[in-house]
Amino acid sequence: MSGEHPQFPGKPWIAGDLRIPRALLAQIEAHAVASFPEECCGFLFGPADDAGLLDAEEPVENEANKYHQMDPETYPRDARTYFRLNPMKAMRRLDEAEAEARPLKVIYHSHCDADAYFSAEDAATFAQGKLLMWPCAYLVVSVHDGKVKEHRLHVHVPGTNDFAESTITVVDGD
Repeated sequence: MSGEHPQFPGKPWIAGDLRIPRALLAQIEAHAVASFPEECCGFLFGPADDAGLLDAEEPVENEANKYHQMDPETYPRDARTYFRLNPMKAMRRLDEAEAEARPLKVIYHSHCDADAYFSAEDAATFAQGKLLMWPCAYLVVSVHDGKVKEHRLHVHVPGTNDFAESTITVVDGD
């Protein structure tokens, strides 16, 4: 692991340098392709005693369209260019996963016809006042014309509202 985040000690996956089985990455990419031309989102979990390993996925509903339909002035973007998690459900899932010793280590989402960068909107959602909102790393999957182009892992830079790219290694096996 590349270190710990000072805001969340004992959760080294926040710093990145993670491992993901090829089959699990294929599931995430299939979710992104199936959701195209809208962004998908979900959670990645792994064992507490192997901080760098991701071994399970949980797709989550992108609520961007709901918010856009309710209040297009406040939420001008829809699911084609934005993803929104239900914050209460996400916090509950974080707590449940921690209690099960299978922490939620990564929040993932896709970008449609855009690269796998961490956008200013993404950064504003997950870091405010130089604090990381949730103790996770973030995976972005790029889908162009209905095909996966790339994926990149991003981690919070402590003391800022910025995110930097980190390593995610694809491994064979489960």
